[in-house]
Amino acid sequence: MTDQRPIILWAHPRSRSTVFERPFLQLDQEFYVFHEPLVPIRVAHYTKNENFLNNIQSPKPTDPITFPHYFTPTLNEIIKPRYYNGDKTKPLRAFVKDFARIYFNASKGNPLQSKEILSKFKHTFLFRNPEQSVKSYYKAANASYKAWDEVNASNSERFEFFSAEHIGLKELRAFYDLIKNVTGEEIALVDSDDLVREPEKILKKYCEMVGVEFKKEMLEWKTEDELRFWDVNLPNIYYLPDLYKIWHKNAMEHTGFNETDKKEKEEIEYPQYVYDLIAENKPHYEYLLQYKINI
Repeated sequence: MTDQRPIILWAHPRSRSTVFERPFLQLDQEFYVFHEPLVPIRVAHYTKNENFLNNIQSPKPTDPITFPHYFTPTLNEIIKPRYYNGDKTKPLRAFVKDFARIYFNASKGNPLQSKEILSKFKHTFLFRNPEQSVKSYYKAANASYKAWDEVNASNSERFEFFSAEHIGLKELRAFYDLIKNVTGEEIALVDSDDLVREPEKILKKYCEMVGVEFKKEMLEWKTEDELRFWDVNLPNIYYLPDLYKIWHKNAMEHTGFNETDKKEKEEIEYPQYVYDLIAENKPHYEYLLQYKINI
């Protein structure tokens, strides 16, 4: 029987994970795509938005996951059956992209890290050289701060995007090891630089490992001026209509994996702590390199 479990792509910020959603958005007759469904919950917890958290419904005894946790309703929503245009002869498989750090930290010491719950999903991972991802993260964060300045947002309405705790490679490594040890399954681990260099070969292998038929249309797509799909509403934060464009500009403008945004390659003057964070995360990157998909 074909594996129909939801596929989760665990990533870290600026690892090209949003671009990785594009092939599955192309196959809208086969996949239902979730973009960062855990992020709003994590932000509400981080900003102590009790009103948001208290409105999260408790799981029902008949739900696939019954452990009471802020994430449980979202996980059950991911698991529930879906069909293309309501036709039950055309089931949709879920594809989810979110950040490993969010799930890993929130699930420490509780059943969300058990084999019973983790095995309900097909876990995959994406990582990127911190020399690129940390610099890209710094630029995107600064663009967000500038946008907030332009609308005179108060400090209470802002969110600290760029800091050591948000880089995420350390947690990605730890979560990769956890999934491998708990589930005992083979895990598709993708180096995003390989994806850019050899998109067809890497995506073919990824599809093979998650039980998906590879199709050529997964490699190319149209540019999007207004793809609100990526527009995550973050509680307690001064919302800017174009904030998603700051963070997802490359994914909107690219029409394939092997395109590179020239602006991303433009070097600026970085403060020393950016280089410190790169050095701090290099060992986690080098560890993951050992287990990546090779073609």
